[in-house]
Amino acid sequence: MAQFNIFVLALVAIFAGCALAHPELSDRELAEYQDLVSQNTEALGRCLESPELQTINARIEADRTAALKHIRQARGIDVGASRLIPRNKADLLKWLGINHRHQDQNTHDPQSIWHFKWSDKPSRQPAGCILTPESIYGPYWLEGQIERQNIRDGKPGIPLRLAMQVIDLNTCVPIHGARVDVWHAGAVGEYSGKAQGFLRGWQPSSPWGTIDYDTIFPGHYPGRSNHIHVAMRPYNSQKVAHTGMLYFDDALIHRVENTTEYLKNTATLTENKNDGFAPAAASSTYDPFVRWNWIGTKAEDGILAWIAMGVNASNPNIPQPPNSRRKRSMFDDHLDH
Repeated sequence: MAQFNIFVLALVAIFAGCALAHPELSDRELAEYQDLVSQNTEALGRCLESPELQTINARIEADRTAALKHIRQARGIDVGASRLIPRNKADLLKWLGINHRHQDQNTHDPQSIWHFKWSDKPSRQPAGCILTPESIYGPYWLEGQIERQNIRDGKPGIPLRLAMQVIDLNTCVPIHGARVDVWHAGAVGEYSGKAQGFLRGWQPSSPWGTIDYDTIFPGHYPGRSNHIHVAMRPYNSQKVAHTGMLYFDDALIHRVENTTEYLKNTATLTENKNDGFAPAAASSTYDPFVRWNWIGTKAEDGILAWIAMGVNASNPNIPQPPNSRRKRSMFDDHLDH
């Protein structure tokens, strides 16, 4: 763990003042990262083969029409006229070949997305196959993000409702009360340099392990495709049990990147297959892409995205974030402006 923290801090120091948020790894470092991913996907595979998980994605495929109608009405979208317009590299390409858009997934209500009622008692439900293993924090991790559901903080961009569910791989039961942090870049590729700043926040998970955020679609920056960072702590614990990055279909990215705010981003767009981390995050059993759907008839109406995340909440060997008390670098100063 200490070696990993030193490695992360070294990355920050080496790339202080440059544009790359996630520098390329050496062959040894990439091998260590892929080994970490492999260990977790092996655990995910065993869980998926268990009797409790034979009916994969049953909740995710539930009808979501009513809640999406509510979102459209709240945003003044003409519901009646609304017609929805249509991840190692070998494994990534397998998932890249799948269109993750679901035109029949039409709600932001976690009861519909995960197929439960708030009055029900959580049980051993199928976890789904869209599970997120541990990943690398990157120099934009900041301790002390604030609790809030809407993390836009006035930043312009395509509205995104992100719904997530965290499930314990040891029990295949949703994790209640977990602290789930998210952070990502804005439309032009910038991160907030302050923990209380834009596009950062955390929320506790419901008894069904669900959390949802209102944010914007993440922008890109040099060497990285559009992605969102996630970190999870079990209830009343300071130790992070899971970190990861969520990715989006290239077709969706290209559509969003052709809207006004994202066209202001001068960095060259990196597709998922050329991303420095996305290929290592995919395996034959792990699909790193979120499911999604348009909310209205145009991109500006927003996007609904959802993903289930399997985590090993009791793993004592998860790499921890860099020490928040570390000495500031030129890189940090750059982020503040």
